[in-house]
Amino acid sequence: MSKEEFNFSDKKILIEKREDVGSSYKINAYKTKLKLMQEQKIPQKDINDLLTHFFNKNNYISNKTKNSISKIICAQKVKILILITHSGRDILVNRDKLVRDYGWFFFISKTEKDSKQSEKKKPKKKVESKAEITISREEYQFEDLLVLLKQKEHMRSLYNTKEYNQYLKLIKSTEIPQMPIKDVLDDFFLKNKLVPIEEKKGIRKIIYYQKKKVIVIKCLIGDEMYENLENLVKKYGWYFYITGVPVGKSELCIAIDKIEKRFDTEYFSNISLVEESNDSKDIRVTIYPIVLKPNHNCHILGLGKLNILLDCGLSEKDEENEIEGDFRHVEEYLQNLPNKIMDQEKVKIDSSEKEPNEITQNYAPSNPKIDAIFISHSHFDHVSGLRELVKLYPDIPILSSRITLDLYLLRDSSFLKQENDEEIEQEEYKNIVRNIIYVENGDKLEFKEKGCFLSFFHAGHMPGALMMLAKVNDFRLLYTGDYTYHDITPFAGTRRFLEQISRPIDYLLIDGTSAQEEFGDISDQFHSLILFLEQKAEYGDNSLIGADPSSLAISFMLTFWRYFRKLQIRQDYKKRPNIYVDMMVRKNIQVINHRYEYIYGPISRLIRDKANPFNSIKFRWFDQNSLDFLRKKNNIIISHPPDLSYGLIRNIINRVGRNPHNFIFLAGSIHESPGLELIEGAGEIEFSETWKMPFRAFLLNTFAPHIKIKLHADKNQLREMIKILEPKEVCFFHQSPKKLIDVVEYVKELGVEKVSLPKKRMLTILN
Repeated sequence: MSKEEFNFSDKKILIEKREDVGSSYKINAYKTKLKLMQEQKIPQKDINDLLTHFFNKNNYISNKTKNSISKIICAQKVKILILITHSGRDILVNRDKLVRDYGWFFFISKTEKDSKQSEKKKPKKKVESKAEITISREEYQFEDLLVLLKQKEHMRSLYNTKEYNQYLKLIKSTEIPQMPIKDVLDDFFLKNKLVPIEEKKGIRKIIYYQKKKVIVIKCLIGDEMYENLENLVKKYGWYFYITGVPVGKSELCIAIDKIEKRFDTEYFSNISLVEESNDSKDIRVTIYPIVLKPNHNCHILGLGKLNILLDCGLSEKDEENEIEGDFRHVEEYLQNLPNKIMDQEKVKIDSSEKEPNEITQNYAPSNPKIDAIFISHSHFDHVSGLRELVKLYPDIPILSSRITLDLYLLRDSSFLKQENDEEIEQEEYKNIVRNIIYVENGDKLEFKEKGCFLSFFHAGHMPGALMMLAKVNDFRLLYTGDYTYHDITPFAGTRRFLEQISRPIDYLLIDGTSAQEEFGDISDQFHSLILFLEQKAEYGDNSLIGADPSSLAISFMLTFWRYFRKLQIRQDYKKRPNIYVDMMVRKNIQVINHRYEYIYGPISRLIRDKANPFNSIKFRWFDQNSLDFLRKKNNIIISHPPDLSYGLIRNIINRVGRNPHNFIFLAGSIHESPGLELIEGAGEIEFSETWKMPFRAFLLNTFAPHIKIKLHADKNQLREMIKILEPKEVCFFHQSPKKLIDVVEYVKELGVEKVSLPKKRMLTILN
């Protein structure tokens, strides 16, 4: 054991280095994080480097917390750091992030006395662990099916439901004998006629707790099992807890993690924003909108000599129709940048003694290029040009969250069509992965110049979405990407994270897609939708929700699942619908399941604590070969895209849309046929010249147009963003300037000094 001191602020912190620490510090959370560090090969920082960065550069742990630390005990061999502090909530909240950044587990202890006592303390009597343990493991064979069979003790509280206690009371009060487990299985699989063969063949795993009289059935389908639950209990003397098959990890995420990255998070720390020949401390900040179409979005942010693409929603050249792509505008910008700067500097030149050439030399890059790409999220209108850009600039760094990269490759690459699911086969997508610099909420990338950096914050909108703050000396620019202020189950909105952003914001470049609309309270919107679904469930009708597979589809399925589950548990609701989701939604869920620690919202905690709602028996997955469920009643079907423009949803609407008793809601923004015609009142769907169908279902969009559930922020959310961020100037993107005229006046009334609308391919100097 050795002791040192670390200087922070005006105090000295004692650092005690040990070979190991007592078992009281090796809690379950430590074991989980240690496994994570091993699986993801998170490098362990040297303790001295860790302390220097933690106390001097870490921006998501407050100085108040840092100042409260009186002593640190570190055991490098076991990767445990014990912080003696009375104010460690910051550290507990950000423990996952600390693990990723430093490769150490951070343990909080209140006082040094407590630490010493817990180190010396030994239990007088061995207390039996209450953690769930496996007693035996074997396989049960039914026809050609092998079902994993486990016996466990110390049953998880998840299975100790109100329903379980009711049936346990029935077993005891009527003295139902408990049949041996092997006899139960033989009778259940071979003789029981109440459960159809289809459900028996859908069973993948069985866990039983002898003392608790509980058999957990993990299966694909369990409708008849649940309908006959009381009969099963009375016959066997066991309670059957029927649940789903785990959704599992994402093969795509695993394949992505195998690819070695070209850059690390320190890449920008050696990059200067000014030319070597320029001694000036002034660093120009410029913005240049490349494309502002409703379905494409791209700006170039100039930070001194650096050019960073803010998203790359660019259209490619269409030679067949002789349509020029947007990439040429990027080249035009680079070729003409000095002249563009000169044009914008004319006013300054007229009022100064500097010559035009001098200004160009001091402020314009000598050899302008695109130096980096920031991808705010994975929606097509923000990433459509990424593959082509990386072909043009094969060594360009790409700033993106892990989930944004995953969801982008999931949709755009051919990974799902590959026979080999162990690696990404397309070289262009491999190169994109190699060029990624991962950034997450709270991360900061510093430049060579002190006081100049990029930092990133959660944007709501969809999993993985980020906002980017660029700070250049005293100037702050925040690019929101597409954002959502409010929480939309199960994902957090920006409201939880805005306090992390230093203010005031000098220039706020903000999503204006729905800035002229007012959606009302999002919880009221969801509640109204659910009331319609509950009514349809009462009558056994089917409901179809069209939604984006990576965002709203997941929010809907979890919200509906939670609502009907509560009805079932609290009110013994008998008509709980099954929720069917297409395979693309399932693949998106697997990404979230795999990357849960990077999700902000309650779903992350549920997955971590092994109470994963995605594993519910009420969630069903379907594809082109499994549409028999459409013949049955009382289903909620969630599929994509919301405008019904392609894919499997056409087959579903063709069946569901003909029945006037069925219910349909097209969520999000609808821009394409045939969804656009339907919400405008069309009575027929035309998929092609030879495929037309009458539409008779109840369409919520036309019956209650005020119910709008979108992942773009409305006028009220815009107000909250401005109130908290205190911007000096606001500029919108992602919407026609004509639709934003009234919004501009509204923002001015909120006290913003300057409000502007974007000018396509017009360079603006911001500082």
